Amino acid sequence: MWQVPALSVTAQSFLLSLAYGAQSSRLASIVGGLLSVMVAAMSTQLLLRLRNNEVTDSVLLQQIEREHGWIELFGKGEARARAAGRPRRRVIRVRSYLIWALGLGTFGLAGAAAAVLAIVLPTP
Repeated sequence: MWQVPALSVTAQSFLLSLAYGAQSSRLASIVGGLLSVMVAAMSTQLLLRLRNNEVTDSVLLQQIEREHGWIELFGKGEARARAAGRPRRRVIRVRSYLIWALGLGTFGLAGAAAAVLAIVLPTP
């Protein structure tokens, strides 16, 4: 699941350097910016889909544990931390997948801005 944002950020660095590069042609800036938007959208969708599948698997594992009378090990992270006697931390309450989805969306906005600027601004 976490390979998606890591690979996306790598692709974004290449695409945005192409889109905003001083030596890039107008066409290269437009294509780089639009590809950046596409990669951000595709990565965000895949990240959220994988997260949804992970949550579904966790719920199914909890049901199996309950049905068999086993100790519940696959609950939510907060419940597992409490059961283990770990302190509750505010930073943990922020969902990492949401932060990454917002970050990937920001890369997409930067790519869209590069494409729009390349279309609207006159060539030097």
